[in-house]
Amino acid sequence: MAAEIKEIKAVYTNPVIPNPMNVDFFAKEKGIALPYENVDFGSLVNRDEEHLKQNPAGQIPYMEMQDGTIIAESIAIMEYLEEAQPNPPLIGATAKDRAVNRMWQRRMEEHFVYPTFTGCRFATAHADYPEVSGGLPPFKNFFEKRVTPENGAMMIPDAYKGMRQWGINKLQWLENLKAGSSDEWIAGSNFTMVDIQTYTTLKFFGSAKEPCLAAIDEMPWLKAWYARVEERPACKAMLEDSKGLLW
Repeated sequence: MAAEIKEIKAVYTNPVIPNPMNVDFFAKEKGIALPYENVDFGSLVNRDEEHLKQNPAGQIPYMEMQDGTIIAESIAIMEYLEEAQPNPPLIGATAKDRAVNRMWQRRMEEHFVYPTFTGCRFATAHADYPEVSGGLPPFKNFFEKRVTPENGAMMIPDAYKGMRQWGINKLQWLENLKAGSSDEWIAGSNFTMVDIQTYTTLKFFGSAKEPCLAAIDEMPWLKAWYARVEERPACKAMLEDSKGLLW
């Protein structure tokens, strides 16, 4: 039976998008049952007055503690869950393991995850989308009220091709590094949060017809790694819970 963490009052989320998928996958690997409260991000409920009072960044997931503390950002939530329930370790059981895994998390987040997210966002605002650029028609202009100067961001539609390629370049860098290696996972021999975050990015944006997932068909190590992740029971359970948008 999954364990509860009494200090957590609620996790505001929606399981069909990548950052909530990260947290759900991580929690399932840990055997933690989280008190989810579903938020309709499609109608911008996560950016209404009530939610912005708690999480001014406006994104989901975010976690409300019993004492009123708010913890947002999926990696921060995963870090908290690791501290609250150390086993099985998904960030690391020792200071060295944690440092190595955080090193890999930053490598993949900065140069694969962020460019892939951004390439999709920018593409949806371009006149090419989706007929020329590829993509899904319902995502056309999806971010116009989300990625704004008022929210501390901006859209650069003409940059979408470069951002997509940046992410693919990082996948090729990883493939070249791992070719001939005995490593089963990105950070080495152990499955970690790095695998979770990289997988959810590939799964979601590949399903959204971004080019990242098709690219690994030509990358043997990454293709085999992706299949290994999908065989994990926690991954299968997360995918079942995240049905409804892209699968």
